Amino acid sequence: MRHLLALALIGTLSFTTGCATDEVVEDDTMDGGDGKSDGSPNVVWKSTIPNIVPKKVHEYLEKYQWGDYHIVFHMSRKWYLLGDQGRGWLKRVGESAADLQEGDPGNGLEFLAMHRAMISHLSERWGNEPVTNDPDRRTKFSDVLKGWTTDAEVIAALTARGGDVAKFKAGLAKINDFRSFRTEDEFGNFLQTTLRLSGVVDPNDSAIRNYDRDPNAAAGYHNWLHGQFMDGASPIDVGNPQTNLSNIMFWRIHGWIEAKWKQFEAVHVRTPLEMMSYDQQLERFLLHMQLHSDYSATQHAVNRPSKTLVQQVKGVIFSNTPDCTKLAVGTTTDNCP
Repeated sequence: MRHLLALALIGTLSFTTGCATDEVVEDDTMDGGDGKSDGSPNVVWKSTIPNIVPKKVHEYLEKYQWGDYHIVFHMSRKWYLLGDQGRGWLKRVGESAADLQEGDPGNGLEFLAMHRAMISHLSERWGNEPVTNDPDRRTKFSDVLKGWTTDAEVIAALTARGGDVAKFKAGLAKINDFRSFRTEDEFGNFLQTTLRLSGVVDPNDSAIRNYDRDPNAAAGYHNWLHGQFMDGASPIDVGNPQTNLSNIMFWRIHGWIEAKWKQFEAVHVRTPLEMMSYDQQLERFLLHMQLHSDYSATQHAVNRPSKTLVQQVKGVIFSNTPDCTKLAVGTTTDNCP
């Protein structure tokens, strides 16, 4: 594991931390609560929860608030589509709109690097942890983190789930045409979302956002796959970014995305500038993971939204179709002009 970088670097990182507290969060607070965690887990580990990761891994994720980090990461990157309650809560707890929003130029690489950093950290820290409940009988957590590595495995899982196999197959020609993508940032955005920041600029306010959406069948497979495998009855629902890191199926999805990225890397040689951007983003998120781990001597609390607020925003986070009632003032999309 890389050594923790000097604390002087922390101020340069684009994530906001809350303050540790012993106060109890009223989890049914409609406005999302005060963001403070009382140290209790979002989900208590039980062997009866289908597809839950090993107990030690789950408790590690809970102790160091990986789920809270994960949902705030995504909420702050869907700021303009999140809804007034989500934006209001983020503002109240000191969060702000991320510099790079989902679908922005630069966000594709950011999305890929953050999840690669998660996989790298957990592989090193917990890769040898035994697994006894994997649906494909994988026996080590490192194998869980590899996820699906082929399109055929995704098709088999969608078939077993009763998912939309035809839609997945329809996009494979494009997604596997790695040379058709100019950069890995473009590739990352294509995998993640259909959102694309349009070239339309309001002459009276250049900060107003106008979005188009990529109509290609394969665009936004990340968000779509989360929707295909979500289960609202599960406490570790793949569709809930606050708790889904404890779900083996989350790592199936992101293993497939990682495998696709590796295939892209095999045919795309980074320019020196691209290599610098890649190194910076990966180092940035590896440090984030270290700060939320037992490698760090200092506890770094993350703002925690209440479960009530999570239920209100989780559908937005993994949706490729903006909800017109939730757009920030002035924001437009192709379906919400």
